[in-house]
Amino acid sequence: MEAIKNIMLREIAILNQEERRDNRPRFSLNFLRTHPGLWAIMYICYALCVVLIFTTDFLGWPAFWFATAFVLIMSVLMLMDINPKYRFEDIDALDLRVCFNGEWYYVRALPQHAIDEVLANRETPEAVKEGIARLMQQKGEVDFYDLYFLTWGNRAASKI
Repeated sequence: MEAIKNIMLREIAILNQEERRDNRPRFSLNFLRTHPGLWAIMYICYALCVVLIFTTDFLGWPAFWFATAFVLIMSVLMLMDINPKYRFEDIDALDLRVCFNGEWYYVRALPQHAIDEVLANRETPEAVKEGIARLMQQKGEVDFYDLYFLTWGNRAASKI
């Protein structure tokens, strides 16, 4: 079982490296490219707020500078992109990371060389080998969760 975990950890590390998943913020124009309407609406709302600020008697320059700073800070934050790391412990864990990462372990197939390595390992139980063969016949692939569930069942990945 430890060999299977090591294979999965190695493949997760390769995915993280290939996709530059390192939890670091990077400047990116992805949000601006994918949501130009939201970007435009933010600045339209800012312009309406400025009009409101200067047409009312009780608002003034402090409110204007606060609104301007807020819009600039939000603009910079929207241009930051973070690729969170995939982790073995996140498999089948429902927490806040799932909202950001998605359930990656359901949609990421293990590479064929990793599956071959699991099948060739003497420590791999026959039930796991049969399950992999059945999945390859039915789905044509084995994803991280499939191998995890075949090997450890309903046990929490953080305790394995």
